[in-house]
Amino acid sequence: MKVLAAVSPGLKVLLERVGKLDVINQPGLLREGRMAAVIACNHVGWADSLWMAYAVYPRQLHYMSKQELFGSTLSRWVLEHGGSIPINRANPAPSSIKIAMDLLRRGEIILIYPSGTRSEEDIAFKRGAATLALHARVPLVPAFYQGPKHIQVTHLARRPLIRVIFGSPIPTAGLPPGKATALDLTRQLKSAITELRLITESERRAA
Repeated sequence: MKVLAAVSPGLKVLLERVGKLDVINQPGLLREGRMAAVIACNHVGWADSLWMAYAVYPRQLHYMSKQELFGSTLSRWVLEHGGSIPINRANPAPSSIKIAMDLLRRGEIILIYPSGTRSEEDIAFKRGAATLALHARVPLVPAFYQGPKHIQVTHLARRPLIRVIFGSPIPTAGLPPGKATALDLTRQLKSAITELRLITESERRAA
């Protein structure tokens, strides 16, 4: 992670040149030093991962990423030094879960896409984000990303507006562990992100 810490300021400057980020309703726990959380956000393309990291900067954001992305030596090095944790979406390995749990116990932030894939549609959520937050006893933070799927050279001349809007953290401390609780948390998360989506769509129509 030392590599990421060294290049993060430069990446921040680069992102500022290719987009205008508006962070809305960021919870205080994401700004404070060592408070752990699981952020759950919609996923439309690879650019949203970068903008979500910028939204919580200077804190480092870790990711649960599908293991297929770690196929080559180069991509594995980039992803691992960028804070990504490989995960088999069909059958998560205990080692991946342990890494994520250890990070949360150290007060880190992990981003999970509960849809499990890139999509602009309103699709069913998997319960991985809720399960991880529940077992780690950390808040589950809903978020919605509105912006480009990719970063393009044309964005240097005309910077697009990127919005990251956060919902109220969903507490998990004191809740009984188990599938039923994780499913209930996932339903709450789905409802919260849908509400954030409707807010951003309403504001876009009114603009």
